[in-house]
Amino acid sequence: MSSDNLTLAKELEQIISAGLESVALPYQKGNSIRLKHIAIRKHKNGYRLFDTKTNSHILTTFCKTAALAIAKNIVENNRNSVEEIKRLDDRVAKYYMDAVFSKRSYEVSTDWNKKENAEILFDIALDKAWASLSSIETFIFDK
Repeated sequence: MSSDNLTLAKELEQIISAGLESVALPYQKGNSIRLKHIAIRKHKNGYRLFDTKTNSHILTTFCKTAALAIAKNIVENNRNSVEEIKRLDDRVAKYYMDAVFSKRSYEVSTDWNKKENAEILFDIALDKAWASLSSIETFIFDK
């Protein structure tokens, strides 16, 4: 009886996978997120986008949100937005690193002026990183 359930589960998975490949809806398959013919995989440098039709690497992003936004725009043949999303992703990476540096400076510093400065820089970097991330999200949800 368990072998019948296993074959039914595999058949159901094949039906669902075939249906999701024709619709621009992200789904997880193994260690990657797929959106039609685009696969997104986590890598030590960020998230890599691959075209499964040509089996080629498209680009690497810092955050998953940017990877999904770029995949969505590639699938919808809206390649004009890809450069803008990549620019915003680079801003998120820059401000994230600034925030990490400021937080470390705050934790290590003994001078209260340096701590105050580091706290202000941390708040600014965090705010700009979140603002850039929300701009990337508009490419996913508002179009």
